[in-house]
Amino acid sequence: MAVLPLIWILVLAPINMQESPLSHAKALLKEGKAHDALPILLELHGSEPSNANVCQQIGVAYTQLQELGKAETFYRQAVRLNPEFWAARKNLATVLWFLDRKAESEREFLAITKVLPADAVPHLYLGLAAYERHAFPQAKIQFAKAGTLATENPEVLPAVLESYLATRDMSFPGKVMEQLTHTEDQDPALVSRIGALFSQYGYHDRAATALELAYRAYSRAAEMNPNSDDGYVAFAEFALAHGNNDYALQVVARGLDHMPESPVLLFEQGILWAIKGDRSQAENSLVKASRLRPSWNLPLLALGVSQLESGDANQAALMFQKVCIADPRDSRAQYLYATALSRESGAMPGETRAAAIAALRKAIEINPHDSRSHILLGQLYLQAGKADAAAREWQTVLKIDPENSKALYQLGLLYRKQGKTAEAEQLLQKFQRVKAKERSEEESLVQILKVTPEKRP
Repeated sequence: MAVLPLIWILVLAPINMQESPLSHAKALLKEGKAHDALPILLELHGSEPSNANVCQQIGVAYTQLQELGKAETFYRQAVRLNPEFWAARKNLATVLWFLDRKAESEREFLAITKVLPADAVPHLYLGLAAYERHAFPQAKIQFAKAGTLATENPEVLPAVLESYLATRDMSFPGKVMEQLTHTEDQDPALVSRIGALFSQYGYHDRAATALELAYRAYSRAAEMNPNSDDGYVAFAEFALAHGNNDYALQVVARGLDHMPESPVLLFEQGILWAIKGDRSQAENSLVKASRLRPSWNLPLLALGVSQLESGDANQAALMFQKVCIADPRDSRAQYLYATALSRESGAMPGETRAAAIAALRKAIEINPHDSRSHILLGQLYLQAGKADAAAREWQTVLKIDPENSKALYQLGLLYRKQGKTAEAEQLLQKFQRVKAKERSEEESLVQILKVTPEKRP
């Protein structure tokens, strides 16, 4: 059964059928024709600004058009005009969630459950909110109240499964495994994610079964559509994720037999050769991919990374600079350009450091949540004698990712050097806990790294 993405779990509220323009607009929305419905609705709003139904439908139209900020405005108007307009309030809470204002969204959904305790939608989002806080017992309760909207929704199934696994309640995970083993048409990416979750919580036999099923699903998908490069790439990524690099290369080669000029497959082949350490083969595939699709930045970025890892920082910097010029809004290129400049041989001249800092500031302007750019910028500030500026960058990283080991370690050392002993020890102790956790998680994955077959089917 097809399941709508979460953003489309909206409520089209009842309307007065005598208002023919509003009825017509609502019919258009049901057909997904928001562009046609919106002018009608806005004209109605101009003549009836106090009509909550009209505001609600305008919100739905803007939601369909992915203009969520405007949708929020009109849902709020509907709720202000009619505080008991629960359909509009549910839609408001939904768009707040997708605007990443999840605390506000959660408050709205909590208020709705007090009036509509049997409504599944608020419970679904409350479950997701609890899950994101790792409050797994609370998440499990909310998902159970959401019913099939949670348990039969592939979009949230991993969150539901983990909530049960984390609380050692195997009632739902057992049903998931039973369903997987009796379902022919499976989403291989979803099955692979399920296998990873079983492994994470120590159920390695079930993890191996799920990953074997995922392997079969990927293989079947490639066979059914041999001219889809996406299918071969997904299958290769699956093999790579489970330590079977040689098989991943075989999968890509099989795809190239059908599509020898696929830039996507050539790019994937280049990445796989690079992982195996064959830089000559990697660069050959990446150059071909770039020639076939000159506007695609990824092959050039990958070439630069290959050059950087081989020790040729100067050539890598030129490659990354080329991408920066072609696409100044590519934050990855800006970050990698700064990285290459910071690794050039010899002492780092002031003008080189200034160029690297400028690139990192540009990367952060484009993507302020990229921890890597903040970390490197902090290192460069420290080299330039700007300890306070360095600290601010690493503090920013810890706001983005409180368990970022690099930021914890470097800020801890800086605080120790500045005589902030208590703060330094707190950060360094947390760094040790994070590193221990990372080692533990890595060890738990080793047991299922080579589940997929070594030979070609």
